[in-house]
Amino acid sequence: KGDFGEAWLRVVAAGHRLLHGRPTTLDLERADVEVVYRGELNGTQNPCVKVQVKTAQRLDRDDDGALLYDLDVQTYDALRARNQGVARALVVIELDDEKEWVAYPVDGTLLRGRGAWLSLEGHQETVNTTTVRVRIPAENSLDGDGLMKLLAGTGYRRSTPVAATDEWRDS
Repeated sequence: KGDFGEAWLRVVAAGHRLLHGRPTTLDLERADVEVVYRGELNGTQNPCVKVQVKTAQRLDRDDDGALLYDLDVQTYDALRARNQGVARALVVIELDDEKEWVAYPVDGTLLRGRGAWLSLEGHQETVNTTTVRVRIPAENSLDGDGLMKLLAGTGYRRSTPVAATDEWRDS
């Protein structure tokens, strides 16, 4: 399922003329696909987001239709960090276990399922030891508009964190 979810994201990105590829670290930093907008967006040239993709079946939803996903703590901690050089996000793709994941109607190829994304940057530390339930809003859809929203909201240039210093004490 994991490969299918990653391929799904790359197909959607390619379909909307976004660059996409595998980060060079082969998921050592909890990133499966890198998505880049070629050009300027919100004052940043070539905004980029590294995405961790999770693929699941039969996810719970809340009353607002948001996907609820139990994310492993190591991935949660990696994605919530505020000091990443490149923005990070989680994409969850839900597949229907009753249907084929790919259909071939006369007019093209159809990927069946539902995808959504979430930036966890700045989320609180957890006391959990195995998983953390995250809520992925339905409006963060995995389509062209949703990917542009992701890039515009998280793929922008950031300042480098600077350690607090006391000029009087440190001199």
